[in-house]
Amino acid sequence: MTTPPGLVPLLAVGLAVLTAALAVPAAPDARARTRFRAEAGEPVRVSGRRRLRRVLAVVAVAGLVTGGGVVAGARGAVLAAALALAAGTVAQVVALHAADRRSRAAQSDVARACGVLASYVRVGQVPADALSLVARECPVLAEAAAVQQIGGDVPEALRSRAGRPGHGGLGDLARAWQVSTSTGAPMAPALEEVASGLASDESLRSVVSAELSAPRSTGKVMAVLPLVGIGLGYLLGGRPLDWLVAGPLGWACLLVGLALAAAGVLWIERLAGAAAAGA
Repeated sequence: MTTPPGLVPLLAVGLAVLTAALAVPAAPDARARTRFRAEAGEPVRVSGRRRLRRVLAVVAVAGLVTGGGVVAGARGAVLAAALALAAGTVAQVVALHAADRRSRAAQSDVARACGVLASYVRVGQVPADALSLVARECPVLAEAAAVQQIGGDVPEALRSRAGRPGHGGLGDLARAWQVSTSTGAPMAPALEEVASGLASDESLRSVVSAELSAPRSTGKVMAVLPLVGIGLGYLLGGRPLDWLVAGPLGWACLLVGLALAAAGVLWIERLAGAAAAGA
């Protein structure tokens, strides 16, 4: 099996562009804002950064496949498509895991901030002063504290930040704050209830995340099993890679196999992410 001299550099450049396109992160609160807008019946718009990522990915794949076809004919186009599919899947999984880590870190920050705020109010601090003090050590409340200092609407500031991934607990804090200020009820019990609920939610998420690690790992293992099969084929004296790139039947098997493996990995990741988000 010989490779045309220009094919490898072309594939390397194309894969770099594709990976960079898929690695462009969405706006931090784009998904959460989209969900909340849909629930409220408002028109949903795709963020500019997400649109840019999609366009770059499509252009990179099209250019990679076209370039592979120009350099090495049909076989080059198939190899380019196969490598693009593999690289895109890896980039998507990495992006999903990074977003999950950021979301869990934000959830921990919100739970900690609510707990500290509740403790300040419980010992007699005025809620407005307590909010300013807590914001110094918990930046997640800095925006609400700044709004409070200029006489703005604290619950609204909290709700606006609650739309970001991992910041949903601020919505509970906003409701507790609004009920207490509008009815004159003591704020300490309400804040303690919110802090307790968020701490319980965080513990539950930790358990769910640990339980989901097994299916996620299983999905990745299943995705690489075909490589083990190829290795066994060589051990038995065969040349499976030569067959996969030799003609239309091998090309079809290569692309279909990669597509199914990629779909399986991404499906498991999406299911696990949905389960973790609903915990």
